[in-house]
Amino acid sequence: MPTVRLFLKSAALIALGTVTFAGVASAREAPPADAADSEFNATAAWGEFEHVIRLIYAYLDRPDFDVESHLADTAELATQASTKDEFRKILHQATYAWTDPHFIVGPFADDDYNIFPSSSDLIISMAEDRYVVTDVRNGSAAEKAGIRPGWHLESVNGVSIDEAVKLPSGKLMKQPTVKQREYAATLVANGLRKGDRKLVFADNGGTLIILPSPRDYAMEVSTLPPVQTSRSGNFGIIRFNNSLGNNDTIFAFDQAMIEMADTDGLIIDLRNTPGGGNTEVGRSIIGHFVSETKSYQIHEIPSLEREFTVPRRFIEQVKTRTPYYDPARIVVLGGHWTGSMGEGIVIGMDAAADAYVISSDMGDLLGGLRNITLPSSGARVDLGSEALFHVDGTPREDFVADRPLRSSDMDEEGNDPALAAAIAFLSKD
Repeated sequence: MPTVRLFLKSAALIALGTVTFAGVASAREAPPADAADSEFNATAAWGEFEHVIRLIYAYLDRPDFDVESHLADTAELATQASTKDEFRKILHQATYAWTDPHFIVGPFADDDYNIFPSSSDLIISMAEDRYVVTDVRNGSAAEKAGIRPGWHLESVNGVSIDEAVKLPSGKLMKQPTVKQREYAATLVANGLRKGDRKLVFADNGGTLIILPSPRDYAMEVSTLPPVQTSRSGNFGIIRFNNSLGNNDTIFAFDQAMIEMADTDGLIIDLRNTPGGGNTEVGRSIIGHFVSETKSYQIHEIPSLEREFTVPRRFIEQVKTRTPYYDPARIVVLGGHWTGSMGEGIVIGMDAAADAYVISSDMGDLLGGLRNITLPSSGARVDLGSEALFHVDGTPREDFVADRPLRSSDMDEEGNDPALAAAIAFLSKD
């Protein structure tokens, strides 16, 4: 694939954005149609968007699809948009080509697909050209409906899955890769931001299953305490409730660590952190398991090299925090609903504390998040502006656990495979 061309206009355009490094997607509601649409210049708006992603998006260049061709197709369609809403929709559809949940364009409407992975409960992959459930989110409507990994998805809302996977990208991506098809299948299986999902699987006799939007479960999780503790024998379990962006989690985790000081082993469960969070919370967690200052993550900012030819790459470190807990007695759990900062904590616990990690593939929310509002269209672009790596140089999204799993939340029998593996590991001594 040719190298992505870079068109620079002015460093001042960087000031368009408000920087945040919280991993929570900015799922704002779409406003009513603006009277200013009559003066909307789609060509100028496209220029803003293209400049921003070429300069700032750390993961723009890809080996698995033709980025330049895709951008050309998107430009042709987007510059014909007559309203800001139509323009925003095309940009958002275009981002799906990167299969990166961090790369999205809002503000969102009810007929947009749910924000993945925060508002999702199913993971779909391909096997022998069929669409198969890979994982089912613990506690979700999909779990309660009896859906299991290994089931074959046949249709969504009355549309065959082969046709349904074409819907998220609209008029774009006529020849999607397998990875893009899997991403689209996961999106359609998790439905729109408003309304139920009607799913048919081959494995339950073709019985129609009607599920509420997983946004409902996401909102339910948001009402839970930041962390919850439990015990299995004399092993402690600390589970996060999508709370890594809430600074109250720092104190809550401190208290949980005090409560668990008498345990023989500890399970740190990060499988319900799809919205990511911030590094203050992340460092506070890892700090309990290091006895001295340790490196936990590498950052790289491609925009500086693209604009000034001067790369910036640095290592983030974590300092010790009390109470200290011996990392030889802990297990860290990750999974498909471990996102952004959750992924950072998993690789950080591996790097800084040498903790034992059990995980499936994680959410693969790429990089450190930045939010940029484009003046001409009002579109809000979320994208990873920093590439992130394990301290051994492995890209965060390529990390492989000590005990890799295909599904982390649920196995084909409906059991919890990651928790069972963690208890078995701690019990072996």
